[in-house]
Amino acid sequence: MASRGELRRRRQLRVLIIVVVLATVGTFARDVIRAAHDSQSARASRNTTFGTLGRDLIREGATLDHDTLVTLQRATTLSRSDFVDAWNQLEVRARQVTLDATRVRVPAVDRQLNVLLADVMTQRISSWEVIRNSVLTPLGIGTTQSSLVSLTSALATITATNAQWGSAHNRLYREPGGVRLPVSEWTLPANDVTGLIATAVQQVRLQPSATVSINAVSIDPQPLPSDAAQLVLLAREQISVGVSLRNLSSTDATVTVHLVLAPEQKSGVPVSKSMSVVLPKQSNAAVLFDSIAIQASERGAFRIWVTGARPNSPGSASRFYTFKVASAG
Repeated sequence: MASRGELRRRRQLRVLIIVVVLATVGTFARDVIRAAHDSQSARASRNTTFGTLGRDLIREGATLDHDTLVTLQRATTLSRSDFVDAWNQLEVRARQVTLDATRVRVPAVDRQLNVLLADVMTQRISSWEVIRNSVLTPLGIGTTQSSLVSLTSALATITATNAQWGSAHNRLYREPGGVRLPVSEWTLPANDVTGLIATAVQQVRLQPSATVSINAVSIDPQPLPSDAAQLVLLAREQISVGVSLRNLSSTDATVTVHLVLAPEQKSGVPVSKSMSVVLPKQSNAAVLFDSIAIQASERGAFRIWVTGARPNSPGSASRFYTFKVASAG
């Protein structure tokens, strides 16, 4: 039988064990409560930060939607250069919306609303690009590679994103941070965008207006020295003529170069040739006329001119020469 001292020691040991267990449980409970509180705070912080970025992104997109519609509506009053400038500015803003949409994808927020908003805005910008191409491509204004998506499908996609975001925009209200985001429906599908584009591409003032000039004319064999407006050709059976062109405008053009050689003598054989070439904006191009028949001692007029674009300056898209061919031998 245990002595009284031993019983006392056993009771003290049991009390000590109970105290240790209670202390451990209390510490664990405090840690759990603190972790839960920290988790709530972190979620609230992420949600509210996303709320700020999300509202800015939504506002950028809504402004782009509004200003795109205004630009289409003003197409009947704008000059071509102003119309091009307006779309260039809209494109810069559209790219910024795409970048900002990418940024809100991380970090994750409750109910993955950040990913949904990024997807919605990305789809809207893709559809906006189809609208842009639909009006600029027929006007000969350079754009990025056009999509295979039709204008009707693009507008339908924007309508679908309106419904998608309308049902999801308030998901964070009951989550930590109590974030509210605006509905923000794009208005382009609710307007006659197809009709506005059709009207824009028919405006005369918006049509391509490339300018062209002749840089130089080269002849092989090279003529003998003479006055600038006169060609003294070597006695050969035929010559080749090269014409160098320049397009200084901001519009691509398909131009036709015409060449006429008209001898004065009845025995001479008139030559008339033409050749078309694509002349990209801000670039040069050249055409070559081979096998132009001439005769010894022949005289006459030699003319080159360009059609399909306005002259860069008066007389810059044509050349006129008198010519004579040296005697045989």
